[in-house]
Amino acid sequence: MKNRKKIVFSAIVTTFALISASPAFAGAINGSGATFAIPLIDACKVDFAKDSGHTVNYTGGGSGKGRTDFSGNLVDFAGSDAPYTSGAPTNFVYAPVYAAPIAIMYNLPTVKTPLYLDEAALAQIFSGEITNWNDPALKTVNGGTVKVPVYKTKKITVKDKNGKNVTKTVPALDKNGKPTITKYNEVEVNNNLPNLPITVYYRSEGSGTSENFTRYLKGANAATNADLWPKAQSSTFINAMPVNVSTKFNFQGASGSAAVSAGVAGKVGAITYSELSFATDNKLPTALIKNAAGEYVSPNAAGVSAFLGGGTINANGTVDVDFTKKIPGAYSLGITSYGLGYTSGKSAETQKIVAEWYTYLLDKCPGKYPEKGFSQITGALYDKAKAQIALIK
Repeated sequence: MKNRKKIVFSAIVTTFALISASPAFAGAINGSGATFAIPLIDACKVDFAKDSGHTVNYTGGGSGKGRTDFSGNLVDFAGSDAPYTSGAPTNFVYAPVYAAPIAIMYNLPTVKTPLYLDEAALAQIFSGEITNWNDPALKTVNGGTVKVPVYKTKKITVKDKNGKNVTKTVPALDKNGKPTITKYNEVEVNNNLPNLPITVYYRSEGSGTSENFTRYLKGANAATNADLWPKAQSSTFINAMPVNVSTKFNFQGASGSAAVSAGVAGKVGAITYSELSFATDNKLPTALIKNAAGEYVSPNAAGVSAFLGGGTINANGTVDVDFTKKIPGAYSLGITSYGLGYTSGKSAETQKIVAEWYTYLLDKCPGKYPEKGFSQITGALYDKAKAQIALIK
């Protein structure tokens, strides 16, 4: 009898201990939208669940789908790489919680050194004007001496998925969120580009990445090469193209960042635009892009921070950038991506989780996973992001 009492008492104590160790409230939130953010979200939602007890479900689908789902009140939050142009709900905020480069990745196995591209060459490739890798325009930009910035870095210690401390290298940013350039490397470029057709992979669905990329193609060429990309940006890539894509034999559409990146990985001579992590996952090289200061910069977190630091933060939390501004060390294809959050119309519990999730993304995730290529947001943009998150109630 005494043994039975001991067993019962032990069970009660164990149950109480388990309940006490569990979060006071554990819930789930559902979102959709930008595939650009998926590498960081997939990595960080596991840690968020461990730290908070909350589950994050994110289906992607592209920025256009995210904005549509959000307007229709079909999700608790959404990701978008571009603001609404129409159809926005009245009860929401933009929270600038992600920043990362759009990488230009390619499949040229015989080219052993990095590819260098300027705004004119990119416009001509992605409009179908340049169709072969040995085009004289590409040979010109891949010859001679180029200037490449080197940034100051620092070591940080974070915990891995097993709870062990690991050391990672991240950009050393000042209080205004700007990186320090320690030196410039003078690189002699002499790429022997092959006689090989170019296959262009583009996003076929509504995509904030496409909108930002086509904004760059127009804006960066506006001053000196406006005829190369005269049309305004669009979330649908082919709508922004200067020519009808049906006249171009070498263009291939695919839905989502993962699909276009995988397409390039499977096709020698192919090129696309996508988030840096997809290039890493597919073992694809990425091009260095010429900025307005005349430097060639790889897609990296420090270059994105420099570029966005020269932008204008709007009252609603969005960021306007200037592709013609001469910003040392800037990666001109750096973008701010937004978390969309409701200011009303959702339960208090749901809103609390969304706000906690965005805060977690902002404060912890880029530093924990620098290999994903996302920038740690600091300075004035960080303050704005926190203020926007505070409006999710």
